[in-house]
Amino acid sequence: MQLTTPIPLQPLKPGINYNSSLVFLGSCFTENIGYKMSYYGFKTCVNPFGIIFNPHSMMVLLERSLSGQLFSMEDVTTHFSYLAHSDLNGSTEEDVLKNLNNAGELLVRQVKNASHIFITLGTAWVYEHLEQKMIVANCHQQPQALFEKKLLSIDKITTDLHKIIELIHESNGQAQVIFTLSPVRHLKDGFTENQRSKSRLFESVQSLVDQGKVSYFSAYEIVMDELRDYRFYGRDMLHLNETGIELVWERFRKSVISKSISPTMQAVEKYRKLVAHKPTDAIKHKEQVTKAGATLIEKYPQITL
Repeated sequence: MQLTTPIPLQPLKPGINYNSSLVFLGSCFTENIGYKMSYYGFKTCVNPFGIIFNPHSMMVLLERSLSGQLFSMEDVTTHFSYLAHSDLNGSTEEDVLKNLNNAGELLVRQVKNASHIFITLGTAWVYEHLEQKMIVANCHQQPQALFEKKLLSIDKITTDLHKIIELIHESNGQAQVIFTLSPVRHLKDGFTENQRSKSRLFESVQSLVDQGKVSYFSAYEIVMDELRDYRFYGRDMLHLNETGIELVWERFRKSVISKSISPTMQAVEKYRKLVAHKPTDAIKHKEQVTKAGATLIEKYPQITL
């Protein structure tokens, strides 16, 4: 008896292996999958500018970074920047500026060396700063009166996504770009408004898929149509819990990662569990971890621990 409606997934070709170099950009769902890849020893970079929800802000950060245009004090507002997530906040304006430029330099290095770049889009709703006349990546808990809330049009989203692909391929013509749509619902925007937002993102991404410019991983569809159960959500009923993340990860793993490296992944997982073990003899445990790590690197030199 079939009790679910499995989403058919097209295998990524060629599949990811330990020679791959991965970049994950976008919403918090990106961080969930990016963490999994890092856990299993893949060369992985996740969100140098922190979580970015909308496609326009993603485009701006890629354009500023890949064009070699350094950030300046004009991009800083007291202890934060409207261009980035609060992860880049600092105690002084100088600290924020340093964080921005460090993030930009890291993003450039990673994109230039990437074999695969995963971009997860979260929402088409944006906030435009009225005085600065710019779409912000994050409002940083500033007064709502400073912003106007807008829903990006399909044409605007598609233009921004085209620019993202163009910027990436100008820096690295070999990088494969894979889009995903975050399954996290932005219900603070409203139920209908969330659906309008996701629909516009989906239509824009699929137009690029139809043109053969990018690939697509059906994370949103897996959660909405295959899992379809609140037992896979956290207490806020919006974000996936560990079980939900694990189930999506398993589908992701089967569709994008080469089956030939499964033994290596199992070896890395065994090592991670050893590291996480709470020992009674800390000194002996440290020796075991050091020895196990050295043995693992010797046998699989391409992994990153």
